[in-house]
Amino acid sequence: GWIEVFPCVLADELKEEDAVNIGRLCSSLSELAAWVDTDESKDYRFKFHHPYLYPTPNYFPCGYKSEVIFIARAILEPRHVERSIVARCPLVGVTERKPLHHFNGKDYGFEDELIEKSTEFLTHVEKYAVKMTTPIEPAVDSLFADGLASFRRSLIENFKAFDKGWREYEEFYMKCWHRIHTQVFEPIHNLVTTEKQLRAAEKDHDIALKQDLEVQIMRHIIALLDIMFPETIAVPKLPNTIPLAEAAVFYQTKCSEEWCNLAKHVIKNFMELRLLIGEVETKRLRPEFLHNDDLVRILKHFHASVVDAREVLDFASTLPEILYTKTDKWMTREQLEPEVREILATLHSTPLPPVNAS
Repeated sequence: GWIEVFPCVLADELKEEDAVNIGRLCSSLSELAAWVDTDESKDYRFKFHHPYLYPTPNYFPCGYKSEVIFIARAILEPRHVERSIVARCPLVGVTERKPLHHFNGKDYGFEDELIEKSTEFLTHVEKYAVKMTTPIEPAVDSLFADGLASFRRSLIENFKAFDKGWREYEEFYMKCWHRIHTQVFEPIHNLVTTEKQLRAAEKDHDIALKQDLEVQIMRHIIALLDIMFPETIAVPKLPNTIPLAEAAVFYQTKCSEEWCNLAKHVIKNFMELRLLIGEVETKRLRPEFLHNDDLVRILKHFHASVVDAREVLDFASTLPEILYTKTDKWMTREQLEPEVREILATLHSTPLPPVNAS
């Protein structure tokens, strides 16, 4: 059968047909693990899956994923792995000496120890792929002449050894991957954390803190803009954009209708961006930020509205600070979210799901 042509995953040059056989092996081993009841918990797949990373992980992970073998191969000898094989795993790029992941204009490398562990892992897979599967067909053909119980005991013993080696390698790899994702998603984490703090300040009616956090979150937005759209770096940006936009609306008698509308557009787009940030932990993001269509669209719209409103924002900066002149009807997420969602529902033709504001 196909096990007879199973490739030497440590030394052979992997081709597409080899990938098929590796997939069959992993599928068969996953089924056998359930039968012999030796499939130990693989909750590290959930534990070390970054909380912002798309897609959402399986909450009850089990079985053996063939991509782990492809990853180990790519880490050791990227030149020997066809593009079609590399595409099966989340590696974005590799070099001859050390695997590299390229996200958002930066390179991220794995620990050197992973290369050694990848060699050990592939040797382990080769050894037990043969040791566990070779006796199955003869045993079935002989109707388990040595006894089904004896056959099952031998299979369980080999499976436990195989499973232990697999879990140790995959968990180590997941930890390495998690460290990379933690660095990649740091700009997003800053936004998520600050948005939560801003929501809390608004609920507590702490307006001074609200404005400080609006400045802080705007700094994080500017940092993300510079990462995703380097061409915007040269464009002057105001960290206090949001307090100034709210001031322009408050002093609307001193502004033209056009200016007032531009300021409202900034606030609406800011609120839409806040809604997206608040959903990151449930909807998740791809690590290459430009591959997230909603994030790209909303961030571009927000930046464009701020650029368009620059004149009115500069004018608002000459007026008395609203922290000392405005007493009520502050523009908070709780106040503006229903209106913004209604606008978005009209634009997209279908209502957006409600977001838990807690």
